[in-house]
Amino acid sequence: MNAPAQAFGSWRHIFGSLILAVLLEQFPWTGWALALRPDFVLVGVLFWVLYQPARIGFGVAFFLGLLADFQDGVVFGQHAIAYALGVYIVLFLRLRLLQFDPLRMAAQMFPVFLAVQLVVLLAGWLAINPPDNLAILLPVLGSTLLWYLLTGFLRLWHGKSLQDRT
Repeated sequence: MNAPAQAFGSWRHIFGSLILAVLLEQFPWTGWALALRPDFVLVGVLFWVLYQPARIGFGVAFFLGLLADFQDGVVFGQHAIAYALGVYIVLFLRLRLLQFDPLRMAAQMFPVFLAVQLVVLLAGWLAINPPDNLAILLPVLGSTLLWYLLTGFLRLWHGKSLQDRT
């Protein structure tokens, strides 16, 4: 007997990609690469929330946000609250986002990533002290680019073109 093929979004794929995102956060980034580094964990969580909302939700996002807080050494709950807000926005806009091609979807995700980073910035301001500059907002560009590349690759992998032809 042949084993059934693994479907897109199996627990193995979801868990593996989120572990990879956490490990990429630990990579020793320096210089501009550090400033423009995407928030891999946020992109991974929002990707799976968009494509598998029944499996990944607020609890996983909050837990991974606490893990990101622990890794970055910031206020406990700073990223967790922001990630939960991002999950809420993506679930609210889910049907709309799934209609777009990768470029338009990335354009729609830009304000979501910006809102999450602004919540992280606001929570940091309220808990500790304001940062010297707004460099915390630079990963929004990297996250948007990563989102475009990820959804474009997924679309090409499934045999569709990058442009919608309706």
